[in-house]
Amino acid sequence: MSNLELINLLQRITGLTAFVLLFIQIVLGSNMDFWRKKFGSIALKIHIANGLLAYTFILLHPLLMIAFRYFLYGKIDPYYVFTDFCVLCEKPYDYYINFGRLALLSVTIAVFAGLFRGANLWMRKNWRKLHILNYLAFYFVSIHSYNIGADSSTKLFIYTFWFFQIVVLYIVLSKLRQLLLKLRS
Repeated sequence: MSNLELINLLQRITGLTAFVLLFIQIVLGSNMDFWRKKFGSIALKIHIANGLLAYTFILLHPLLMIAFRYFLYGKIDPYYVFTDFCVLCEKPYDYYINFGRLALLSVTIAVFAGLFRGANLWMRKNWRKLHILNYLAFYFVSIHSYNIGADSSTKLFIYTFWFFQIVVLYIVLSKLRQLLLKLRS
């Protein structure tokens, strides 16, 4: 197995694992009160551990892209991987890479909001508003993976992908319903 093949395999593994862990994070975080009643304080510990693990895989995925491009082109180019946004992209691939970049940015803000939720009064009051970016990150990852993921055409991925979409959409609609009911009363 060549360096490029190994890096590509690791990139696929980290991308798919990050997607699954982000889904689990949303399911756990969307109804933490329920999980705490059922499992006690361990629920929050699992949520935090899963979040850190998910973020690790999310970070590894683009770092492996830097390594892949190094072995392909012979130069290290983090600019392309992290910041080379385009609105009118030359290739559809670059357009969908943007969704990965946006997901990384969204989830980074959400992770830091969770980690520093007790840092000051403003964070104690507002960290959840920033943590909601995980939902946005999930949809950015979904668009990114569905359109350029190497495994996106396999049946297992397609079934898992649509199951995740339905569950997260249900969670989002439930949260919006709760918010509307709260605003009405």
